[in-house]
Amino acid sequence: MSLTGSASDAARAAPAVECRSIRKTFPGVVALDDVSLSVARGEIHALLGQNGAGKSTLVKILTGIYQPDSGQIFVGGREVRLRDGRDAEANGIAIVHQDQQLVAQFDVVSNALLGNETVTAGGFLDRAAMRRSVQSALDRVAATFSPDTLVRDLSVAQRAQVAIAAALLRNPTALILDEPTASLSEQEAEQLFGIIRALRDQGVTIIYISHYIDEVLNLVDRVTVLRDGRLVATTAVGEVSRAEVVRMIVGREVAQLYPKETVTIGEPLLEVRGLTEGRALRGIDLTVRRGEILGIAGLVGAGRSELAMTLVGALPRTGGTVTVAGKPSRPSDPRHAKRDGFALIPEDRRHEGLITDLSVRENLTLPNISRWARFGLLNLGREKAAAQELVGRLNIQPPSLKPRTRNLSGGNQQKIVVGRWLTGDAKVFLFDEPTTGVDVGSKIEIYRQMVELAREGAAVIFISSDFEEVAAMCDRTVVMRRGRIVHEITDRSEMTPETLLYWASGSGDGSTAAEAPPTQSRQSATTDFLARWGTVIGMLVVLAIIAAMAPQFLSINNVFDVLKQGSVLAFIALGLTVVLIAGGFDMSAGATSQFAANVAAGTLIGGSGAAAAVALGGALGLAVGAVNAALILVLRIPAFVATLGMMFVIMGATLLYNGGQALTLSNQPGFFFIGQGYVGPVPFVFILLVAVTFVLHVILRRTRLGLRMYAVGQNEAAAMLRGIGRSRYAFASCALGGLVLGIAGVVLASYSYGASALASGVDFLISALAATFLGSTMSRAGELTVIGTVIAAIFLASLSNGLILMGISNQALPGVQGIVLVLSISLGLLRRRSIGQILIF
Repeated sequence: MSLTGSASDAARAAPAVECRSIRKTFPGVVALDDVSLSVARGEIHALLGQNGAGKSTLVKILTGIYQPDSGQIFVGGREVRLRDGRDAEANGIAIVHQDQQLVAQFDVVSNALLGNETVTAGGFLDRAAMRRSVQSALDRVAATFSPDTLVRDLSVAQRAQVAIAAALLRNPTALILDEPTASLSEQEAEQLFGIIRALRDQGVTIIYISHYIDEVLNLVDRVTVLRDGRLVATTAVGEVSRAEVVRMIVGREVAQLYPKETVTIGEPLLEVRGLTEGRALRGIDLTVRRGEILGIAGLVGAGRSELAMTLVGALPRTGGTVTVAGKPSRPSDPRHAKRDGFALIPEDRRHEGLITDLSVRENLTLPNISRWARFGLLNLGREKAAAQELVGRLNIQPPSLKPRTRNLSGGNQQKIVVGRWLTGDAKVFLFDEPTTGVDVGSKIEIYRQMVELAREGAAVIFISSDFEEVAAMCDRTVVMRRGRIVHEITDRSEMTPETLLYWASGSGDGSTAAEAPPTQSRQSATTDFLARWGTVIGMLVVLAIIAAMAPQFLSINNVFDVLKQGSVLAFIALGLTVVLIAGGFDMSAGATSQFAANVAAGTLIGGSGAAAAVALGGALGLAVGAVNAALILVLRIPAFVATLGMMFVIMGATLLYNGGQALTLSNQPGFFFIGQGYVGPVPFVFILLVAVTFVLHVILRRTRLGLRMYAVGQNEAAAMLRGIGRSRYAFASCALGGLVLGIAGVVLASYSYGASALASGVDFLISALAATFLGSTMSRAGELTVIGTVIAAIFLASLSNGLILMGISNQALPGVQGIVLVLSISLGLLRRRSIGQILIF
């Protein structure tokens, strides 16, 4: 460029983002060593390298998650210090993460604008404005789902669209895309490429990270390659070939990316006939032989992953038969499928293939832990030796058994998912998108393990949307479309990416885009309906039975008495719910309310008025909540332990305060009106409960504070990536919950005409837990809600009242509440789709 060029040309040529001599070390590991990167304004710049090469570390430095040990970062020619994600976004750097950290229970709107919410002048969330802006962003990524859809109900590809839309809403100057097409169909990927090119033309800088070399070379302007934490080269794509890029990435010549070998194929091992699953499979017939690698190709939504899930019992089979080595297989869950000889390498390795908080050793040996145990005792030496052998066999880096799996790169995590099955007795291996987000070297290792398993006589099913690798690695391939097998290719010479795409896109069977998708079966629809409304239906059935057996149950006076009784429990349950929403737990909830009741009663006995009693009770609860938060957040004591200790401290303080004597009140009509008074026929305490519940609902659902409390509790990692720290919102939940528990104590004292000397805090806690978790099963997303909690508390009070009217002792109530608590938690678990990190073992 000439020195006399225009100012705009000079600005465009200047680096938008620049790193100079970045160095970052971790204990025993040099992640980045003197790495420099310069990305021009308005270019698409690829960052390439194997997993573990340092790409993720460099990206985390650019987004403020990590701080470099040395080196400088410049944005628009200005040196910056990026201390966290908010600093990065303030400087125009946004990122779309490969694992799309989203809050599953939130809708698309709340996820897309989390950390950047739109609020009205009154401080409330402007949901209408938020929805409009999110819809606009979804239109840019050609999304077909509504902004009101829960993320938990979206496919992996659709979640990727949400993550990209969320990044676009921040109007980034530099946008980092980390494996954005890993879960997208070819059509979706092409749409994304169009968006990326349009952003480049608008002057947005794109840093593009991908292991799909072909798409990189067709999309980007320049590439930078890292290897072992060092810069290898930065070059224009027009000056480098695919083979040269591969050589730079792996550090050696790769004569064959797909190490397919000829293996003797034996008799049929897996036979599937007429397999159906209500949502996605419509009569699947398959035969896989020993030593065979069978490819299953298809576009997103074809039913490939659903086939794997159904075979291992993670999705309910609605028809058909399956045999393994001649024996029928109908597993009810993945654990039974393992006994039948199945091994699954799932598409979502982080959530369904690994327990990321466990070490490399534990993850490698957990599925087959009984192999190294005798009489229930684990032989640690043998187990460790087996794990170490797998680390060497799969070239897992670093070659150590100690690191937590969450700290490894994606490629090494996937090697562990594969390796955990290599020591067992599995006969049928299901590889579902095993190379997604995996570097070239790790891909080759996974391919080799597939070949080795086939050589040992296993049947290997290889599910992939990368038609090139399917064509290169499989002995035979079937193509799926809309839940059916539409074509089979047995001649490897005909097994080309073009042929597979031809059949997968519907060209070969005359299908059109307007063809109706598989219809949901009646059984699936009924299951979904019961999952959504089963709790409410169950409550109504129970109440109807009680009313039939005790007619006085529905009398007006009894109904209002139930509302009064239930309101006291509801207040305590509300306080507990607020704490639980932000991911906390409060064992001291019941004890706090009882202590507040004693303090309120003692205040009145001492001659102070009702206003002072209410204020002191609320202040006491607030103080206890603040202390709990300090123990958890400052001293980092686990919430259960901290609040359990506080429960005993508070119970002791209560006995010291009342001297072991009940504090009985009299002649306090103003104070008694809170718990025993009526407004017309309606108990005042119920009116107060409705008012407090409304206020809490508004805070939690209509304010930025509440939205972020939910986010911290449901997906702390997603919240942190949006610049939402846990401490502030966890403290807010503890303090607000404590305040409500203090008010609950005041209500209890008014309702009971004083305070009991008995330590009944544990009873209150059990009842509150039952109401809280039962209430969560009534929400659309299966999350905690204050309205659900109140409804459940009133139901439990009705149940107690009904048992007494039916002549059953109220001493049975704790047992009934325990049953309700177990059932409510079970209902919540059943509503979550998961192949089961626990069940599979």
